[in-house]
Amino acid sequence: MELKFQKFCLVMDFSFPAMLLLIFMQAEYSIIKQSFLVCLIHELGHGIAICLTNAGLREIRFYAAGVRMITNSALLRTGQVLTVCLSGPVLNLLCAVLYWKCSPETAFLHLSMGLFNLLPFRILDGGAVLECLLETRTEALQFRKFFCLFLSVLSIFLLYFFHFQNPALYLTAVCLAFSEFTVDKLPPLW
Repeated sequence: MELKFQKFCLVMDFSFPAMLLLIFMQAEYSIIKQSFLVCLIHELGHGIAICLTNAGLREIRFYAAGVRMITNSALLRTGQVLTVCLSGPVLNLLCAVLYWKCSPETAFLHLSMGLFNLLPFRILDGGAVLECLLETRTEALQFRKFFCLFLSVLSIFLLYFFHFQNPALYLTAVCLAFSEFTVDKLPPLW
């Protein structure tokens, strides 16, 4: 499904509602509600940074792995890219500190979201930061690709070993691994 406005496009892939269905089948409503709020705050951090750096927003895409914000300009300066990439996780980590005393469960969700998005996978913020910093070092990016594949396999093994039965967790690990080898160059995203 795609909604086009003047210079902006909102896209929802089929994979997004499919992943939501898996999540709704596995989790309690209160956890889902808090998780969506944490995700919204994360994306708000990126949105604010996009506005502050004048990067311009061309598209917001909802898909199985989450939300992608694609900017108008593919020629952002390194400082702009780093600011936009790190703004979501930093806002989550700040919220984790602020919520720690009054709501440890919410603080843990923010902490998890912030740290998860700093992983080096190319479709996550940490991967975008590494691609920005290492864009000319092909060997380092190749190593990152195989390291991410190792992380995905390890996470699937640990989920199985510790008897996690949430299919959304397994699917997330598979999607992250698959994303490393499917697209050569992703557009600027957060």
